Amino acid sequence: MSRSSTGRSLALETRIEPASTTSRRERAARLSTRPLCLVVLGDDLEATYPLPDHGVVTIGRSEDADVRIDHPSISRRHAAITIDGALEIEDLGSSNGTRTRDACLSAGVPAPLAIGDPIELGSVMIVVQQRAAPIAQRHVWAHGYFEARLAEECARAASAGGRFAVMRIHGRADAALEGAITRELRPMDVIGYHGPGAYEALILDGNAAIVAGVGDRLRAAFADRGVPIEIGVARYPDDGRDAPALLRAASVAAAASLAALAAPAAASTVIRVASPAMEQLDRIVQRVAAGSISVLITGETGVGKEVLAGRLHRLSPRADHAFLGLNCAALSESLLESELFGHERGAFTGAIGAKPGLLETAEGGTVFLDEIGELPMSIQVKLLRVLEERRVMRVGAVKAHAIDVRFLAATNRDLEAEIERGAFRRDLYYRLNGVALTIPPLRQRVGEIAELARAFLRDAAERNGSGSLALSYDALGLLEAYAWPGNIRELRNMMERAALLCPDTIVLPEHLPVDRLRRAATIAVDAAPVAAEPERPPDSPERQRILDALIATGGNQTAAAQRLGMSRRTLINRMIGLGLPRPRKTPATPT
Repeated sequence: MSRSSTGRSLALETRIEPASTTSRRERAARLSTRPLCLVVLGDDLEATYPLPDHGVVTIGRSEDADVRIDHPSISRRHAAITIDGALEIEDLGSSNGTRTRDACLSAGVPAPLAIGDPIELGSVMIVVQQRAAPIAQRHVWAHGYFEARLAEECARAASAGGRFAVMRIHGRADAALEGAITRELRPMDVIGYHGPGAYEALILDGNAAIVAGVGDRLRAAFADRGVPIEIGVARYPDDGRDAPALLRAASVAAAASLAALAAPAAASTVIRVASPAMEQLDRIVQRVAAGSISVLITGETGVGKEVLAGRLHRLSPRADHAFLGLNCAALSESLLESELFGHERGAFTGAIGAKPGLLETAEGGTVFLDEIGELPMSIQVKLLRVLEERRVMRVGAVKAHAIDVRFLAATNRDLEAEIERGAFRRDLYYRLNGVALTIPPLRQRVGEIAELARAFLRDAAERNGSGSLALSYDALGLLEAYAWPGNIRELRNMMERAALLCPDTIVLPEHLPVDRLRRAATIAVDAAPVAAEPERPPDSPERQRILDALIATGGNQTAAAQRLGMSRRTLINRMIGLGLPRPRKTPATPT
């Protein structure tokens, strides 16, 4: 994408081809009630681009691409995304291919695309996500404007006094460098673009501590990536009294500061996932974990949000440092403020000594804020400041402490609805929602139930000293037909109960809460179907999904089950629960 003084967003919009008819625009409006964005994740790549409401967006390494990804595995014209009543992805004849849903696309053949689907372009992953509203991007000025602004500041300082600093930053030419610079510099500072991988900053009213803090945060942002970055600083009037002298001094200092930092190898924890939805999610997790972008994890209660946060930490370069998990709903407002930010001696009654907050103790690691939707508004304001400045102000303190932590947050609430009713800050939502990861409920991951149940049963038996336990065929059928409103947490509790009640080595249906399980789909202990009202309405998405699979496979239940990512037995149980008749083979025509 070409650079212009109007910024990356406008450069993207000018290349979008508008839909040709009103009907297409109407279909595009039905695609999503919120704007879309494209998240790019790869080696040393971490960027988000806004997408238009309709049109064609080209992706590639060429300067002419709407979304330019400067990576060796990306072709000059690699792929295109069409937004026209639905999403489609098309490979444009790339060298290293385009993959989605575990299938390699044929060049020139569009394929349907869903929001949240991971797309692999060579070794780079992209994901289309929704965003709540257009996010204003920090302006990066052309070098000519920056130099003129610097000359004005020199003239002002010469007449009125004052000190400021000029910073030159050189690194790899990608969106991650610009993103880090715009994120770490204050809104009052001026950022300029000097060339590929070269930026300059005018740090106004910046004392030595402020300038050093900016440099340290930038180096820390790239130390974990193994990317060399040069930072040079020139101060007015010590290093020069006019714009050319200050720019030259900063450039010389940057060249002398080169220090390549090698990132420690990330842990390669491998987990088994059985459903296509979790396989897609895990691929995104492995990409996101390598960066430092904030992550918002959403999903129903008990779905495993804290487990996913722990995996993100273990796979990240911060794995050797602390992982701090904090439930925002478990502490009162006053206690939460003191625990998060710490306090100074005498800040309140009982504060007999200074105490660092939990955010400070997680230095270099990861902070996981569970139930973020429960955070009081007064704490939201202070947390937003920490996210923006990476500095913590203790209760009763007059000086902030710098911190280096990565933030993960989780909620089972609809934060956009909370924003509309004034219970959650919109700007804090933007800061936390760098990448959104949604964990599907267990009822959509039926293929995982058997493996998870056996693992939980094995753990419970070991803790209770019950010896080896196994699930009977009928008990497993009950579990796979249940809707699991409590998700994985409910499954774990049910297996612990079964381990206590089972007197032998085989868990039978009578060791499970049969009445509760049969509310979703009634299946007799002997596996014979019993007439019952289905839990889901006849036109439910689950029912339609099964019907589509049966139609596509000509009524072959084994093939339909494979297409749906579940066992044949599970498919039959689901059909019984939904009131679907089982297809019958057409008798052979007599000769």
